[in-house]
Amino acid sequence: MTTFEMLTLDTAIEDEPPTGEPAVLHGKELRIAIQDAFDTACPLLRKPPEKALARLAKLMGVKTVRDADDIDLHEGLLEINKWLDDPTSFRTRLPKTPKPDRPKGIGKLPAPRFVKWAPEHTACSLCADPIAAGDLTGRMGPPKAPYVAMGWQCEHCLYRRRDVPRRRDILLRIFHHLFASEGIGLNAYECGVLHDWLTEDPGLPATGPWLADPIDATLDRLRTSVEEGKSTTWLASTTAHTIVALLQQAAPTPYTSVQDTEMLRAVAQHLDEWQVNPQNAEARKYGAGPRFRAVVLQRTTHPTVLSVRGGPFDLHQTPPQSTELNEE
Repeated sequence: MTTFEMLTLDTAIEDEPPTGEPAVLHGKELRIAIQDAFDTACPLLRKPPEKALARLAKLMGVKTVRDADDIDLHEGLLEINKWLDDPTSFRTRLPKTPKPDRPKGIGKLPAPRFVKWAPEHTACSLCADPIAAGDLTGRMGPPKAPYVAMGWQCEHCLYRRRDVPRRRDILLRIFHHLFASEGIGLNAYECGVLHDWLTEDPGLPATGPWLADPIDATLDRLRTSVEEGKSTTWLASTTAHTIVALLQQAAPTPYTSVQDTEMLRAVAQHLDEWQVNPQNAEARKYGAGPRFRAVVLQRTTHPTVLSVRGGPFDLHQTPPQSTELNEE
């Protein structure tokens, strides 16, 4: 019998499912389910198990099923269930892999590990936007520690989030950079979006967060980044916290979407929880870095679009870890 013994994720915390794309089954339960479904499907397909495994691996975007993580296996289980419903679907020609144009210059992101047309309606594992069946979706390659694997992403997050950034794309960078390190990095396009957001409300300089930590010099640096087309401008953790506090104070405008507002609320909540630690995560056990923040995030009593996805995620050009960035 062909078995689905897979590589485990060392970054999983407190036996939680891999972050990035929540699934009903994970870990051992998922492996048992996919093994049972595969063993049932093989006789119906009238194909050697090795051929079925090869097709399954191709559909999941991995070299072999041993390379698949839980998120890949969830997709594999969906496919096997299709075979069980209609064994002739196994012989259907696989759709041609899409090859979208990737942006060039400072907005360019690393190439995805695998892209395909979404087999069913789902949501982006990064920004939470809907992905309809038939839309382009894909996954990035496995990241280095302390980052964890992301699930299936929408086309915007795979290719354009740094080239044509939305406001919630900036918030995602702030959240995941502070999740893993002590600062944030933005390219010129992202600096432009953030600068516009911080200067829309003329009353913002009179608010408490600005008076406590004026950001005039930060606005100058953001403006300079835009003018010079810089690939990366680093901002310290304290500045990032001030920015989030200010954005919460800013008056609503048509340029801020409902999704932007929801994301801002979630970022502010979790930044506060990491500082206050209402979940009483044990510092002796988890330290004070990404692992501690992951536990606090998992234990939150008010789940958000961010907490259900976990992290930290590597969003490209990440700041150095455990080092307060110098903004001079």
